[in-house]
Order: sequence, then C-alpha cells, then structure tokens
Amino acid sequence: MNAARRLNMAVLGIILLAFCLQGLLALPKLSATTDEPNHIAAGYSYWQTRDFRMNPEHPPLAKLIATLPLLLIHPRFDISRDDWKNVAEYAFGVRFLYQNDADRILFWSRVPMVLIAAIGLLVTFLWARDLFGEPAGLFAAGMYAFSPNLLAHGMLVTTDVPLAAFEALTLYLFWKKRDVYAGLALGIAMASKFSGAFLPILILALCFARDGRGALRRLVIMAGASLLVIEAAYLFSHSPLIYFKNGLTVNVKVVPNYVFYLFGRFKAGGWWYYFPVAFVLKATIPTLLLIFAALADLRTGFVQRWGEIILTSAIVFHLIITMMGANQIGFRYLLPMFPLLFIWTSRIIPRLAPTRVGMAIIAFLLLWQAWAAIHAFPNYIPYFNELAGGPENGPALLDDSSVDWGQGVKQAADYVRAHQLQNVNLYTFSPFDNPGYYGLPPNIPSSQAFEQLVVNRPAPGVYILSAHYVARFRVVNPAWRDYKPIDRIGESLLVFAF
Repeated sequence: MNAARRLNMAVLGIILLAFCLQGLLALPKLSATTDEPNHIAAGYSYWQTRDFRMNPEHPPLAKLIATLPLLLIHPRFDISRDDWKNVAEYAFGVRFLYQNDADRILFWSRVPMVLIAAIGLLVTFLWARDLFGEPAGLFAAGMYAFSPNLLAHGMLVTTDVPLAAFEALTLYLFWKKRDVYAGLALGIAMASKFSGAFLPILILALCFARDGRGALRRLVIMAGASLLVIEAAYLFSHSPLIYFKNGLTVNVKVVPNYVFYLFGRFKAGGWWYYFPVAFVLKATIPTLLLIFAALADLRTGFVQRWGEIILTSAIVFHLIITMMGANQIGFRYLLPMFPLLFIWTSRIIPRLAPTRVGMAIIAFLLLWQAWAAIHAFPNYIPYFNELAGGPENGPALLDDSSVDWGQGVKQAADYVRAHQLQNVNLYTFSPFDNPGYYGLPPNIPSSQAFEQLVVNRPAPGVYILSAHYVARFRVVNPAWRDYKPIDRIGESLLVFAF
C-alpha cells in the first residue's frame, strides 16, 4: 500500500508539474490582456500606499498576491500624475506597466497566478480522492491540468481562476466540517472576486439543510474567520465594510445599452441561454462527455451523499448566478464551475477502472483532454472545441474575451518582423493595448476606425485586426463576409491584405 501511495503521489507530482509548465512556458509569449495593467498597478499601489482607490470594482487579494514579487523588483511607481489623482485606473495601469520593463513585470506578476491555479488542482485531487478513491483523484487532477479553459485564465492577473480555486477549497473544507479553515478559505474567495460574495448564501442553505439547529454555531465561526481575511485583504487599513461598499461598484463602468454578440447576431440585454451555449462551445469534448456519463451514473444514487450534494448544488448555483448577473462578454465567468465538475464527474472512475474497456475509456478521455491543451498552446483564450469548429470558427459564435483579450499583440510584432511586412495597420482589442512598445505602429484611432474599416473599403495595405472586431464588422457590413484573412496570429488576430 505504501508503494502504491508513493506511486500515486509521483503521478500527482507529474500532473502538477505539467500544469505549471504549460502556464509558465506560455507566459512570455503573451502580451497584457485588457484588465491586467490596471490590476497589476492597483495591486502594487496597495502595497506602497495602503490606498485602495484604484480598481475598487475588484477586491484586492488576488492583486496583492500577484504583485508580491514586484516588491523585490522595485519598479518605477509615480503617484504625482493626474491619472492617480483622478482615479483613471486604465491610464494609470498602462503608464505603470510600460514605463517599466513590461514583459518582466507581466511575467513575475503572473507566476503567483499559476501557483494559485495549482492550488485549485490540488484541491480537485484531494476532494475527488476523498469521495471516490485515489484513481478518481488523479483522473480529476489530470482533467484540470489539461483544461485549456483553466490554462487560459489561470496564468493571468485576473480574478476568475483565483475564485475557482478558493471556492473549491472553501466547499471542500466545509464538507469536511473544518469550520475555521472553511471560513478562512471563504474569506479568501470573497476577497478574490466580488461574485464570491454569493458563496455564503449557498453555504447558509447547505449548512441548515445538513446540520439543522447546529448550523448556527458553524456559520458564526465561518463568518468571523472570513471577515478577518477580508480585513486582512485590505491590509487592516479599513473596516471590512469597505468590501461591501466597493462591491456596489462592480457594474458602474458597464456601457449602457451595450449590444451583446452570439452566433453572428447582436442583441441588447443578451440571451438567457448565452452561458450554457458558451459552455457547450468552449468546454472540451471530454468534459462534456464526462458530464453526460456522470448524470447517467447518478441514476444508481449518490456514492457519497453530502459531498455530491454540495458539489452539484454549487455547480447549479454558480451557473444560475452567472446567467442572472454576469455580462455576456466572456465565457470566463463560468470557470469556477470547472474544478467542481472535474471532481464530481470523477464518480464514474471506480466503475470504469476495474475493467480493461473501462481503463481504455479513461485513457482515451485523458489523452483527448491533453491533446486539446497541447494543441492550443499558448493560445488558450480563443480555444473552441471540435463541436464548435475549433478556434478558427470561434469569432462566428462568440466575441470579446472568449476570442481575444489583447493577448496577441506581442505575437503580432513577431509576425510582422518575421514576414518583413510594410504598410501595416492595426486595430487590436483595446485602446489600452500598446503595440508601439513592441515596435508596431499605433492602433487606428477608435474615432476613425468605423469609417476607415466598416463604412468604406479599407485602403490598400496589410491589416492586423482583432477577431472580436472582425466578427462585429461582419454583422454591420455584409462586405466583410467576403473579405478573407490571409493568415491568423495566435487565433485572436486576423491578417488581411487590401
């Protein structure tokens, strides 16, 4: 038994190493995504000033963790400009990032994010193992390690995967009735992303359903521990009430009457089914097959009643909250479901593992999952599964951070140099992208882009355009459906020659 356990731990170590290597090797290939400069600059400003004015619509913890390495690097930091005084967070973030060595700042800020995502992998293993045995734990960890969806955002200085990791940890500890630790983990989840503030509602319902009157003592312990972490996330410089006050700013910067995009159509207010459809298009086929298999297997009953009730309730709860409250601008809001899904669907492994056919099915699913991740490297963000037609068909289905989030600017610079292109025109995802930093011409000004690119046929030259905008051009001007790209850069930028 000891030899088998050592072997299993060695396999887990290999899985963990494979996940971290994929993220770390991809880091230097990708430019900053839209939210990263202001997250990084805000996090560093918290350490330096204890002033939380920047980026209040996201709680501070993930940003503080990301910028810990910068305390050793000592980047240039200037709060004498108007962008600090006027709380112009995007301008402040871009200036902070690009007045320093941007690639170095990005790399070292992203490394802690990979480590946080790795914590999610370990929790996935532990909970699946405790519920369904060590083979199930290793299988769930393998699915997590090669999930293009978790890899896409698990290396970015953003809040979606930290919430996924710490939400899974919270629910695991809650299931094991480790109330103090569950409360601390709950505080970490809430202080990572404001949608984590809905997690206490789920825990409250589950706790009373499971423990009846005894739930009150457990809830008080967890609440106290979580509030302590929230106050610590604000470096004990504010009351925990600042968390709830800032939570009201989450949608302040949302563009009124913004039209959302799905399947080549625009619609103000979006579609109630947007996120389930996005899940079907963006999750890997092995993930979808596992869900169907686990649902079919559920007819035989629960393997471990409360563990599975907590998992399935959390999955459904998160889907409902996302469908009701999240803006339809990215599949990433569903990422906290993924560790929970990998844990729960591993319930089929004890039934498959004893037979050769079952072992072949397990191996097939893991190899398919691994192929999806390796084939997507390092362009995980625009990943679409085979059912959707792959990443090349992605912009016909979804837009925004499901296809492009500004991560391809550095790849575009490499492409232009390698092909020695002249007369290059750019229109990348965000006006806060900085193509000039990588030796590219500036973006077409937003005020001129519609006339130059949509109303009129583009002037002669080479155009490198965000797939997000090309998808929208095709809806507004049918002529764009006839313009065919001559190449693709990172599956997020399309190259046209006019």
